[in-house]
Amino acid sequence: MKKLLINLFILAVSLPLQGKTERFKVVARSESHRAVEEKVELADLESKTSFDGKYFKIVKGKDDEAIPFNSDENLVFKAATVYFHLTKARDYFVHHLKSQYVASLPKMIIRIEHKNQFSELGHFAHDNLDPQFNNALTVPAGKGLSSRNIKPWGIEIWFRPQKKIHISELNANNLQSQEFKVLMRGFRNQIHMQSLQRFLAQSVNILINGTQPGRGLTLDSVMRTAGSSLIMEFGYQFYDPIAKATSRKNYWLDTALVPEIIYHEFAHAALSDHLVLSRSTAIIEGMADFFAGQIAGSPKLAKRIKKYNTFNGKNAKRKQDYILQFEMSEYANTDFVFGLLWEMKTILGEKPGESFMFELRKRLSTEGTIRSDLVEGLLQTCNDICQAPFQDKITILKALNYRGL
Repeated sequence: MKKLLINLFILAVSLPLQGKTERFKVVARSESHRAVEEKVELADLESKTSFDGKYFKIVKGKDDEAIPFNSDENLVFKAATVYFHLTKARDYFVHHLKSQYVASLPKMIIRIEHKNQFSELGHFAHDNLDPQFNNALTVPAGKGLSSRNIKPWGIEIWFRPQKKIHISELNANNLQSQEFKVLMRGFRNQIHMQSLQRFLAQSVNILINGTQPGRGLTLDSVMRTAGSSLIMEFGYQFYDPIAKATSRKNYWLDTALVPEIIYHEFAHAALSDHLVLSRSTAIIEGMADFFAGQIAGSPKLAKRIKKYNTFNGKNAKRKQDYILQFEMSEYANTDFVFGLLWEMKTILGEKPGESFMFELRKRLSTEGTIRSDLVEGLLQTCNDICQAPFQDKITILKALNYRGL
């Protein structure tokens, strides 16, 4: 009897423990879309000791084994955040958009704190070849190289470590700065021409008639005219050093802790049935941004999360006119296409617009341009699936024309 009671006691204690699911701290978004840290359960884990699940295995760097739960606290924090948001992204494509392609994808290896560049032949470039920081990358599957003992690999997502970088080390291809300088250049040329005309007219009058007190035609007024042109030229020529002197000095980006970046990278994989993972273009990045915004439920990506991201993020509500530079690979990650697609969704309606954009991927190509391929793709998609294609295409064309397309 005593033995029976002991066994019943052990069973009563063990049953609730067996049903207990471990919770992990992750970066999430509040209802007001602020970054918060909260504890969550992770779905579809197959391991009880590491981040090895049914659909994702989170590893560190070039390791093959999943990161154990008892690893360094910060590493576990990143692994859990990445796993949690990748699961959310996969559920969106599989259950919401009914993507058979995503449902059929094999388990993906996800690498965090990974500094190597990608090699199409060797998987990982040499450790000493330009280590990478402050970015993320979705890499295509590869056949490997048996002669070098390099095994085949599937689609992977790599999240780089964050590193503080001084502004002087950054690439100066900041598009907002470039757009401002283009406008400033035009204004500068106009001011110079007006100042030159006034300067010549005033100088000729002084030479012919002398100075005329009371009418403002003096040597001082001539010098002020020349001076305003010099001030404009000074501002134009020294814009970059002034901007650097007055802006933030250090930048960093912890991609494994920014939910929208995680969604963006998985969207690349989810769209790779038609948009192959070979290069970065405005259309490919814009499509990934659109679905990242859909999963996040916000037109703003990587915003209000300064603890992990000191860059500007993206905003689909920012109104921009088309400029040729948007086609260049250096500007592929601007938010022009993201904003354009978000506007198209608004025009077509929330749910129809969402399915419209997913269908759009079939009519785009990896090498496509905004002005030709994206515009044509939008019209073709509307012609095929819009309920009122004639009227909807007119509305789309008006919106495109308003954006300078």
